[in-house]
Amino acid sequence: MGKNYLFLVFMWIANLSQAQLHEVGISFGGSNYAGDIGSTTLIRPNATAYGILYKYNKNPRIAYRASITSMGIKADNADSSDKIRQLFDVTVDKRITEFTAGIEFNFFEFNFSHWKRPRTPYFIFELAFFQYEKAEGIATDYSYKSKIGVAFPFGFGYKAQISDHFIVGIETRIRYTFTDDLDDSLFYKEEVLKNHPENSKFNNPDTNDWYAFTGITLTYTFGRPLYYTTKRN
Repeated sequence: MGKNYLFLVFMWIANLSQAQLHEVGISFGGSNYAGDIGSTTLIRPNATAYGILYKYNKNPRIAYRASITSMGIKADNADSSDKIRQLFDVTVDKRITEFTAGIEFNFFEFNFSHWKRPRTPYFIFELAFFQYEKAEGIATDYSYKSKIGVAFPFGFGYKAQISDHFIVGIETRIRYTFTDDLDDSLFYKEEVLKNHPENSKFNNPDTNDWYAFTGITLTYTFGRPLYYTTKRN
């Protein structure tokens, strides 16, 4: 009985090791923000974004992932369809740096042991911490202070193996933040209402800011069990 149990444990561990695979790579694309300034469209890339990415494939359906990404945050009230926003010449132009960790779920099995190169849609669920600069003071005398924010990112994508060691993907990751001052709208609100007290909706304290990344990823795979590295003809 004991030998049978040890055999089953060994087979389980061997199964896991066959599915384990590392990926390291880069991401590049566009980013955008949706909040109290500019357009409210959730996915509308208008700034550059780039970063590095690591994945640990636990099995053909699940991968753990982590990334560090630099993203531009740009917005201009002139681009808004909101007539109240159009009244004020207010913009935001800054960069944020974020660290994410989470899980990637493949819709189909992404199995490197198959002779046919795998491809699949996938879903992303993460937790993000991001660093940004917040304006403090008044419009005529202000400075920027570094802050750390928290966001709940989720997203989706599609990836395909293009060679024995490279995987390319396209993905969109959307972030709901737990802050309303990413765009400095709280900073601008006092000045706006001083001259236009009727426009109390310039900043909505009931809604937090969002930002998103849309782009491509290119990762290099390594750490496969020996028979995973068999060359294709």
